[in-house]
Amino acid sequence: LAGIARKLGIPYAPCMLGFDRHGGRGTPLIRGIVVHDHNVGLIREASIEWESHVVEKERSERRKQVLRKWKRLVVGLLTKERLEREYGDR
Repeated sequence: LAGIARKLGIPYAPCMLGFDRHGGRGTPLIRGIVVHDHNVGLIREASIEWESHVVEKERSERRKQVLRKWKRLVVGLLTKERLEREYGDR
């Protein structure tokens, strides 16, 4: 959400929820952001839009990957068939 607020130019502050202890040291646990009431709706709409964009991009990448794998399979089968045709009788 901080990235979305930054891109939209909305002032925000990181939200610290406590401390996380690792090896005897306490590090701040920062989750989320704090914005003015009048910007909450805008942030929510932008977040939903961003999520749908990310889902569509992942779907597109997955489709490209599947098509690439199918192409590789078909080319391999055609190559195997051609090699058997040319050198199978020998």
